[in-house]
Amino acid sequence: MKNNKEVINLYIEDRQDTLEWTGDEVEIETLDEVVTFILNDIKQQYHTDLLTLRDQENQYYEIDQIVEFKRPHTFITIPQRHDVKTLAKNEVRGNRNIYSIKNDTILFQKYKETCKVETVNYRLEDIKKANKKYVDTLVGIFDEMVIQPKKRNSLKNEVPSPIQFQDQPESPKFGQSPKESVSPSWIQRKSLSDSSKKNDLKQCTIDEVAKHNTINSAWIVINSKVYDVTKYLNKHPGGKEELMKGVGTDGTALFMQNHPWVNAHYLLEQFQVGFLINHK
Repeated sequence: MKNNKEVINLYIEDRQDTLEWTGDEVEIETLDEVVTFILNDIKQQYHTDLLTLRDQENQYYEIDQIVEFKRPHTFITIPQRHDVKTLAKNEVRGNRNIYSIKNDTILFQKYKETCKVETVNYRLEDIKKANKKYVDTLVGIFDEMVIQPKKRNSLKNEVPSPIQFQDQPESPKFGQSPKESVSPSWIQRKSLSDSSKKNDLKQCTIDEVAKHNTINSAWIVINSKVYDVTKYLNKHPGGKEELMKGVGTDGTALFMQNHPWVNAHYLLEQFQVGFLINHK
């Protein structure tokens, strides 16, 4: 009997996620949902909403292309994150997640080296709900974003170079920031109307921020940056009341609790009014 088992591997640092399934038994849409689920988990792990996907020849791919062409090896890097190193070799990583896929169920097995440490049976419906929740969160965080679900992870205007498979701890290209990068095609932001905005940013104390704690003047601090989110209150996906919990305070911990994978400044830059000073 012919063995028509197929495999897709995703790599980042010492993590390897493997999708395995039997030939024609699994639909493309199912594979797309599982790959998206994995990439969303990686974004949460590394607190980012930007990923770059490349194959062994350093060619760039979208999620749907990885699935459609059934790319066996995809290497993931994060632009501007020099601390995230992804090996270029196709060697087995120490942290391995294996997804054995059927159309309606996914058996998840987690390994540390050779030891299995976790087993979970997912329903495809649960995977879809998790993916929808992730996108809905991003839509709600910044109302001027444009979401294009099939273009979730590309970076344009980058010039790829061949990967050097050497006995070095990492590829000289992987893990380095690209010479030029723009927003991924699935998130497009409107440009700042005032290019001199940065010159107008204030130095704010926490006492000054605390004065702006109403629905008519709502300031919040995230990662030492002060944002005026007054116009966003009624559009927050968790409701105005949830966002108001952080208004007038340092809301960094609250923000990280609810959307740890999101780059807050990337989304809210045009709402920034200043920097927080003299605050411990």
